[in-house]
Amino acid sequence: KKTDEIYSRCLNVSIDYGVMEKAPNVYVIPSNITWSDLGTWGSSYDHFKDKDAKANALSGKIMLYDSSGNLVKISDPSKLVVLQGMKDFIVVDTGDVLLICKKDKEQKVRDFVADVRKNFGEKFV
Repeated sequence: KKTDEIYSRCLNVSIDYGVMEKAPNVYVIPSNITWSDLGTWGSSYDHFKDKDAKANALSGKIMLYDSSGNLVKISDPSKLVVLQGMKDFIVVDTGDVLLICKKDKEQKVRDFVADVRKNFGEKFV
């Protein structure tokens, strides 16, 4: 409970802005590595290792028909999802929220979250 109380009072800022830019004891070591911000569904799709033959990244019990290039993630292992005619979509079911969004419009997810927060509070965020 104490963690929940403290966390709820924290500002919603990125780690680089909130900590890294202000810390006097942060150093950089040159390296040759790849980097991807996994904070987006698109980057999650890009890094999904086991895509099917039609480039669908699937997590859960999912049956697809005439569908390609989708990211589909279902949190409830007992739920079966059947999709038809979907191309390049993000479909995420968290149990209490179902998101269906074109992959090329994923930048709007932040707007969706803000609208949900405004209309329904924190329960679905």
